[in-house]
Amino acid sequence: MNNNYKFIRKPLRCQTIWLNTKDGLTNSTERKLFTFNHLPLIQIRNHSVLKINSITLSGAGVGSATGHDWVIKLGNVKYNTTSYFNSDNESMPTIAHMNYDQNNSIQNGSFALELEKQDIKQLIIQITTHTGSTEHGAIKNSQPIEFAIGIVVEEYEDM
Repeated sequence: MNNNYKFIRKPLRCQTIWLNTKDGLTNSTERKLFTFNHLPLIQIRNHSVLKINSITLSGAGVGSATGHDWVIKLGNVKYNTTSYFNSDNESMPTIAHMNYDQNNSIQNGSFALELEKQDIKQLIIQITTHTGSTEHGAIKNSQPIEFAIGIVVEEYEDM
């Protein structure tokens, strides 16, 4: 028997957290930073990976979101810095980069962020896009765009 095969590890536990920008505290009228204080305690004890499984857009400004490339970053978490490279020289890791197209569908790259052991009580989400040379957050033409982001934390047995 050939032992040179790869196997797929199944997670011990998966935890899904839904973050909706209408529930987060925002920094200003720019709507770039959202702080989520009222989360259930998220305990990271074993090797864990954070992934995005769903993103939906709604709100008064959603009609103007078409054709935008949105970047979503995550703050206030400890992550394995040796397995993550951030080419934009910012300290917040990118967890989603998506385009909202004319069919109102979302194309999202497959990002996975390896988390360090920690207790998470608060998360910060940064949402930005560029229109020409102008950067803005979850707002377009003075109308808010609401993001609902499904985050999955997969916990694996330590090897």
